[in-house]
Amino acid sequence: MKETEKLLKKKKKTNYTSTDKAEIANSSNAADIIDMSNGEHTDTPTLYRLIYLGIIVILPGVGPGMSFGFPAVALPQMSYLTIDEVSWFASLSAITMPIGCLLSGPIIDKYGRKSALMIANVPSICGWLLMATNSKLIDLYISRLLLGLAVGLSTTPAAVYSAECITIHNPTLRGSLSTWSTIALTSGVLLSYLAGGFFWYTTVAYIGAMVSLVSLILVAIIIPESPTWLHGQGRVAEAEEAERILKITQPVLKQTIIKQSKEEIKPNITWNDILYTLSEMQKPEAYRPLFIMISFLFFQQFAGLYVVITYMVTILESTGAYFIHPGTGAIINGVIILGAAVSVSFILPRLGVRRLSLISCSGVALSMLTVAVYMSLRPVYGPETYYLSIIPFLAIMSSVLMSGLGFIPIPYSMLGEVFPTDVKGMASGIAGSLSSTFCFIAIKSYPYLFEMLGPGVFYIYSFLAFSCCLFVMKYLPETTGMTLSQIGDSFGIDGYTPYTLIE
Repeated sequence: MKETEKLLKKKKKTNYTSTDKAEIANSSNAADIIDMSNGEHTDTPTLYRLIYLGIIVILPGVGPGMSFGFPAVALPQMSYLTIDEVSWFASLSAITMPIGCLLSGPIIDKYGRKSALMIANVPSICGWLLMATNSKLIDLYISRLLLGLAVGLSTTPAAVYSAECITIHNPTLRGSLSTWSTIALTSGVLLSYLAGGFFWYTTVAYIGAMVSLVSLILVAIIIPESPTWLHGQGRVAEAEEAERILKITQPVLKQTIIKQSKEEIKPNITWNDILYTLSEMQKPEAYRPLFIMISFLFFQQFAGLYVVITYMVTILESTGAYFIHPGTGAIINGVIILGAAVSVSFILPRLGVRRLSLISCSGVALSMLTVAVYMSLRPVYGPETYYLSIIPFLAIMSSVLMSGLGFIPIPYSMLGEVFPTDVKGMASGIAGSLSSTFCFIAIKSYPYLFEMLGPGVFYIYSFLAFSCCLFVMKYLPETTGMTLSQIGDSFGIDGYTPYTLIE
């Protein structure tokens, strides 16, 4: 009782000391949330500063993002590789992506958000340097595995840091920044295409290492650690300094919340926790969205979206797009990929996930069908028909644009929305891991399928993209404008149907 009275007196103060804050935060009788701003108004950061910080935070994704476009520019220079070696080189990074995603969570909680962003650059630097300095096949494979690990490590810390430190007092910016990790990866794809148009692949690898090194340095010297994480560790003075640098006012949570935060950092999970999560997974509100997201990701990968990005130069050559140099065509498509990634953050809130997904899937289906038909009819009109060769280039450009506007970013953005809190970690992990597995199979199988089927492989991609349109209309929920509780409750209703019909 005396302790409570003492704390209440401290709460009435307007000028807190670090000792006061620590004492209140460590007390089990503290109020739910206590304003620790010392009675001063912290300047609200300007929009330009928020964008500046956002760019610094997503930089660790640019270097690993170059690995998506790297096979497109490197494989034409690696003519000594067999078809089997080509398929392994292009697809190996997909194997370690889910490992990086799984590791990023414990790293974020144990070592902090800033540290996680810095750590993500390490395998990227090592992978690119190994690629640049070694020509042995095993070294090339190891470098691809390291780069896939870096991709998995780089995305989640950026999203967490942005939510806690950049958009915490600016919810209107939160929706746009949620897609910035995709922008970082697509920027890497464009940089890879651009550098590959002028330099040998080893030089491109050195550029990738330099980008990650610069990212590591900028993150280390410009942004502070997340105040939320520092408060959870009881490092109040450091948290205050971070708040001052970020120009945000962060409330100190009561002891029970801090205790809960510290418990979440502990890696030991009991069998009871696992059994409880598995039992929750058997409920309709858990397994229905899991089935929907796995199916959506299946269509995404096997409609050839990442296949086109990975084998861009080779595909432009094999489809007969002689109207433009394949390297130049890859650069143009890289610009389109980046432009689509930027645009989707503004288009998605207006159209919603269902309508935008339907437009995207339809566009990809028609584009892939156009490529397939052109390749089938090409022997009839002759390979020397120069002006007609613009058709496959425009079709591939259209598929890149349409996929970037919805088919690629929407499934990943929905993973954080459709699952109940109790199973979100496991369900998202399952869906994400299967997505990487699908990606590996799709990229590895393309050289064999094209050799056996020729234009038939693009007919398959078109059919699967069209099938995804039907899937979207029948099963995909509309999450735009819905609260998380509304989304979760709807999956528990018998006879589930999507919220909004496509009009």
